[in-house]
Amino acid sequence: MAAKVLFPTFYNEETKIWTGEERVKLYNDNCSVGQIIFNNLKNWPDNVIQITHMDGTVATNADFLTWATRIALFLKSEGLTHEDVVGIIANTSTYLVPLAAACFFNTTPFHAVNYTRDPKVIHGLYKTTTPKIMFCDGNDYERIKEITKEWSPKIVTLTGHVDGVLGIDDLLKANPAERIYQPRKLAVGPDQTAAILCSSGTSGLPKAVTLSNSHVAGTACLSISTDVLYTSATLDWMTGFGTVIMSLFNGMTRIVSDETFNAAHSIELIKKYKITTIVMAPWQAYELFTSPQATTENVQTLRIVFIIGGWISLALLQKAQKILPSCAIMFSYGTTETGVVTVNIDHKLENSVGKLAPGIKVKILDDQGQHLPHNEVGEILIDIGVKWEGYVDNPKDTASTLQNGWINLGDLGYFDDANNLYLVDRKKDLLKYKSKHYWPNELEQIIAELPEVQQVCVVGVRDERGDAAGALVITKEGITISEQKIIDHVAQRVVVDYKHLNAGVQFFTEFPMNTNGKVIRNQAREAFEARLK
Repeated sequence: MAAKVLFPTFYNEETKIWTGEERVKLYNDNCSVGQIIFNNLKNWPDNVIQITHMDGTVATNADFLTWATRIALFLKSEGLTHEDVVGIIANTSTYLVPLAAACFFNTTPFHAVNYTRDPKVIHGLYKTTTPKIMFCDGNDYERIKEITKEWSPKIVTLTGHVDGVLGIDDLLKANPAERIYQPRKLAVGPDQTAAILCSSGTSGLPKAVTLSNSHVAGTACLSISTDVLYTSATLDWMTGFGTVIMSLFNGMTRIVSDETFNAAHSIELIKKYKITTIVMAPWQAYELFTSPQATTENVQTLRIVFIIGGWISLALLQKAQKILPSCAIMFSYGTTETGVVTVNIDHKLENSVGKLAPGIKVKILDDQGQHLPHNEVGEILIDIGVKWEGYVDNPKDTASTLQNGWINLGDLGYFDDANNLYLVDRKKDLLKYKSKHYWPNELEQIIAELPEVQQVCVVGVRDERGDAAGALVITKEGITISEQKIIDHVAQRVVVDYKHLNAGVQFFTEFPMNTNGKVIRNQAREAFEARLK
């Protein structure tokens, strides 16, 4: 019932298109993201917008406004405009978000890339945007300098400053011009690029994804200014980016920690700062809510839990709801290209990702491009309600993804009669054995039913019959399970033999993951096959 009220979804019998509630615009189309942030920071100067856990730094809106203005004046003095790009590749720190705000003030899009990525990937991503100025941490200065030597950008350090290299403190010195500073206006309208993030890269190299000013300005927020928010997601991931925008727009307090996500640290932060909103990937939610420390008493301040970025079991959602009976626990389907597409808040339907978010339209197409009705599996195409400019310097992938204004990311799914969306799998992950197709996600969900299993990834191993299903399994700490028990469990749950684990089971202590916590399937397959040699 809650989902029907919060996220009503409508179906048009004639067009066979599902539509979320109308998204109400809060700002004029020609109002830049920088102008929105500038005014919010200026109007509520005493609001605490960020607390840095590492050193206890407490920053108010007034602090952010001063820092962002001074950095923006530096960008302007360097001659940067909306036609240039700023590169950001750094761990979380006090001045990271003020830097992002400064880019918005100057209408210069920033391209955020995760600092843990492989040098070849970093070079490939930044070669498409060739930032004139790069911001990184001091301990990464030499590596970034080497990676970007092809176009030799100016490099500024955010932490761990290097002698002879410009540091963020140099940019934060008082500037007489800050007293009369105003953010730049949009030069080419609402479709102007505001930021560039990276696609997940789970099935290939990540791509540089453009986000328009109108897309960012339309960011929805269920939290309020008095909320305290934590996420370990970094600025380069849509989840991290989205929480930054929500905080800059409505003033909620962000808790900043540079520690890699783990349940104990998260619970420590929840208790210390009385966190009310936490945003996580599914694997993080699993670690948190299966931790012995995740008691109602320890996490009682949470009122919103937002989970996005992959599949999560209904049992885990229900377990989380039992721990937090008064908390809104939301599981969402979304991508870097689209933002949030659906939200599931009811937790009664296995595998459902819920109802459509406001402003979203979805259609389901078969292989011939025909619209499908309820309960028929096809490709999911998404209309986000604003123009999407595609991938930077990648017309081929942009053309294959953007189809007559609809975004097609290769996901397969269907709507039930109550207009709940279900994800089946990615089309490119579809496997074929004995001339019959199957989806690895179906088998993963079955294996995940076993109480001994912590995480599973099913891959297709080539043999003379096609893609034989093989399962990579991580068991819970201190618990063992036999390969045969897993094989038998699947065979009992799936009658047809082409879906059985015909390539067997291999046990691992970790999976190849991207920086957002998603399994990289092609590397997982290679790891499985290496065990067979």
